[in-house]
Amino acid sequence: MLELLITGGLISSDARARMKKEMAPRAASWQEMWITHLKRPEHHKYEGRSLAEVAEMMGKEVVDAVCDLLPLKDQQVSYVSAGANTATLPKFVSHSLYMVGSDAVLIGEYPSPRTYGTFPIILAEYVREERFLSLPAAIRKMTSFPAQRIGLPDRGLVRDGFKPDIVVFDAKTVKAPATRTEPKQFPIGIDYVIVNGKVVVDQGRHTGVLAGRALRRGRPTT
Repeated sequence: MLELLITGGLISSDARARMKKEMAPRAASWQEMWITHLKRPEHHKYEGRSLAEVAEMMGKEVVDAVCDLLPLKDQQVSYVSAGANTATLPKFVSHSLYMVGSDAVLIGEYPSPRTYGTFPIILAEYVREERFLSLPAAIRKMTSFPAQRIGLPDRGLVRDGFKPDIVVFDAKTVKAPATRTEPKQFPIGIDYVIVNGKVVVDQGRHTGVLAGRALRRGRPTT
């Protein structure tokens, strides 16, 4: 709808009035939607704050604050909201068709803690502590299962001819300290990560090596 209502980077008063009637948060409240990144330097002060807090800082209603921030040239916005119902997650995680992954975006100073914690949380909470999954089942859901489902023919298994992507972790200590307010924290208990045969995490520290690459379905990676 926005692209039809924005003219010259501004949203009309009529459009704003309509949006105030129709627009609702993609969470329980505006307080549970947090800005993780705004490209324009003058708006960096809003990063890590909820939309409700941003609106209060701007002295405006939430919808007006959104209308004044989003259309600006070269803005680029990223946000994170409160996740799914934790009471139902174990059933999803343990389902035979479930695979582990994340759509979190690693930009800004306050990215979603999922960027650093998705896989360690499965291993620590759902495997070790709550025992909703066995360790082999969890590893399969993170490796061979998604590779086969997506159609990556030389990934996901330790096998001759496959790309050497390997994670070395301690099943007894692995966990994710990342939080919403302090998201940029490496997992505990993951000592080595090898991507395409290159060591990118060595004794828990990133080596600076960028060995990953975009993959296309159904095509061996050369």
